[in-house]
Amino acid sequence: MAAICEHALNSRLTLPSSSTPVYKEECTQCFDNHDMEGGIEVCLSCFNGGCSEGPHQHAQQHSMRTGHYLTLNIRRIAKAQSSDDERPAKQTKLEIREESDESKYEYQTFVRCWGCSGAKVEDGLENIEPT
Repeated sequence: MAAICEHALNSRLTLPSSSTPVYKEECTQCFDNHDMEGGIEVCLSCFNGGCSEGPHQHAQQHSMRTGHYLTLNIRRIAKAQSSDDERPAKQTKLEIREESDESKYEYQTFVRCWGCSGAKVEDGLENIEPT
């Protein structure tokens, strides 16, 4: 059984307002993005986006500088295209349809605590209440 993260147990999180920017697609420092293998870490205190892998590790630097230990890791993975999407041999009509992110990508998320050396938080999240 995994140990409960004390940082998660003692956290009071604030939900972002409609005017609060949430940087969930790329690092605000080096522009690594959520399509990369390590994904993007979104600070659950101020919603800054930071990279977690590679030479920079801006998410960890942000955490140590601000004391904001909890982040949400977001990774976007392209779905395999099915062979049913092939065009017919002869087109009789022009069809324009918008593709949504949900049809093209799968998202993987988990909470990480930088106060616990970047460990994945699995227990204790149910105790966090928004302020």
